[in-house]
Amino acid sequence: MITDDVRRETAKRLREKKKGFFGERSWFPQDLILYQSMYLTAIDECLPDGECGFDVLADLIDRGECENVYDENEMGACDNGFECSVCGCRVEDEEHYHVSGVWNYCPQCGRKVRHG
Repeated sequence: MITDDVRRETAKRLREKKKGFFGERSWFPQDLILYQSMYLTAIDECLPDGECGFDVLADLIDRGECENVYDENEMGACDNGFECSVCGCRVEDEEHYHVSGVWNYCPQCGRKVRHG
């Protein structure tokens, strides 16, 4: 699971690697074929060991979705609690009051909560 901390760290490493190869320039060389190996090596060095670069970059961009499976009818449950269908993160008011607001994202895995 890619957390916000992993997202930030990977993005930081990618930006630092770009500076290492190209300095402060914001443009890349036009001959991508000539530099392809260098790009792939640089990106590979920034990713977790054994991870496919395409999958990691896709996960960094798209957090995926989850559902709120919190059961408000369960004994002792609060109103408007949250339980992520993917990572199991559970958020509820321990005093069993109404938690206000709408759950748009899981506070643990960052997935977007499907509504409807």
